[in-house]
Amino acid sequence: MEVIEFKDLNLKIKLTYFINIIGRASSGKTTLLKKIINKVTNGDLYIDGKSIISYDLDFKKRNLMVCLDDLKFNTSYVNEELLYYQNILKTDSDLALENLKNFNEFFGLNEIMESKIESLPIRDKALIKILSFLILNPSVLGIDNLLSYLSIEDKLKIIKYVKQNKISILNVTSMAEELLLGTDIIVLEDFKVISYESTKKTLNDEKMLLRIGFELPFTVSLSNGLNYYNLLSKKYYTNKSLVEAIWK
Repeated sequence: MEVIEFKDLNLKIKLTYFINIIGRASSGKTTLLKKIINKVTNGDLYIDGKSIISYDLDFKKRNLMVCLDDLKFNTSYVNEELLYYQNILKTDSDLALENLKNFNEFFGLNEIMESKIESLPIRDKALIKILSFLILNPSVLGIDNLLSYLSIEDKLKIIKYVKQNKISILNVTSMAEELLLGTDIIVLEDFKVISYESTKKTLNDEKMLLRIGFELPFTVSLSNGLNYYNLLSKKYYTNKSLVEAIWK
């Protein structure tokens, strides 16, 4: 899967491993994600140039998924939840257990794998909610604000996993720092796309971000301030590169 298109928004997304979607409250961000899974009528949705209507239900269930902004679960225990959607898609039982083992190792879940979900802190609940979809290896996974509960280590592990497995994340976020994790940023306002550019280009357009009440990520804001006082000569997008420039 290479392109997902929303005709009514005149938005054609070239899929990469991580794309951020931002905008003020009620700007259409969650609605966009819900269209992917037909929670909102999606007859205008096209995948690789073909109407979503032309794809069979099994293809859509396996390739298009959205993790909405709630902490509702289908089972009581972590290991059960990570098996739940695999069972829904009739994944071979041996393969499902192998996937569970691999996720346990990759994401370091050993301490909570047999825990009751209701007893977990919110960070772990959000992680398990996301992983219950990610374990299915969809082509596209929409995530509605849930990454904001995770540690940076969790987020980087997720990015590493989606890169390795050719999964595209469409991440609705209100956190400035998450903008640095993706390749592109889509900006919505009143259910219209007002910008779809690379992350660097969007972060260079501070007026655009201020228009929707979004602050620059701390690293970018700090490097801008240092540039203003002629202490640096360029903009930096990672803490590592900024620190190296300051102390070189």
